[in-house]
Amino acid sequence: MIEEFTLSEYIDHHPGLAMDSRDVEAVRRAYDLIAAESVVAAPFDPPQVAAATGRAGKQEIENTIYFFARAAEIYDEGTGNHTRRVNEYSYFLAQTVGMDPAFCDEIHYSAQLHDLGKISVDPVVLGKAGPLSDSERQEMDNHTIYGHRILIQSPQLAMAAEIALNHHEKWDGTGYPNALRGENIPLSARITQLADIYDALRTARPYKPAFVHEMARGIILSGDARIDSAGHFDPILVEAFSDTHADFDRIWRELSDG
Repeated sequence: MIEEFTLSEYIDHHPGLAMDSRDVEAVRRAYDLIAAESVVAAPFDPPQVAAATGRAGKQEIENTIYFFARAAEIYDEGTGNHTRRVNEYSYFLAQTVGMDPAFCDEIHYSAQLHDLGKISVDPVVLGKAGPLSDSERQEMDNHTIYGHRILIQSPQLAMAAEIALNHHEKWDGTGYPNALRGENIPLSARITQLADIYDALRTARPYKPAFVHEMARGIILSGDARIDSAGHFDPILVEAFSDTHADFDRIWRELSDG
């Protein structure tokens, strides 16, 4: 069981977080919500953090990851085990394309924090049911910047910060926030993007039903009205997904919300 996370200690140990009071307030608000739901000390089996050294440092970073992952879930209401599944898809895909064990271990705890920045998004915008205005859409898109700004404070979360900032970039350069193209997008973010979109396709949302695996597979491989496969994804990752897509379905079933 993870020991109770002490928010004040995290902020004290990461004074750079105070560079933006909005982020500090968002983290405090998330902590209060989690504490109120009595989940801070709930049983949880997080991936091991190989980068941390010493038991105290390892426990601290595990607690931080656990807290941030739960905070992201609360602020992205209705996604259930989404963050855990994205972790597992990303870990599996990194192994499939031959990344070294250190990279695979790091993405195994970093990918789940891809949407952490939503805790800093204006709650009115985050909770809006209808279409967003241009300014509201920009605020929503800024979750990539907000997440990076929070996570970059901790050296052990450097990959998580990289993923948070870049997981909405697209292979053809039409993504955000920096319109990066091709291999200029960090591989960790390219992997997490595909994992995130696969899981979103499998999950019911207010604007769409949950898709079965075969439909989600077809969209990843060939695209649809909303997703241009060739424009969105690293072609090497698409090929790897094509060869191993049944394992994505297996992970979905093992960690299904129902």
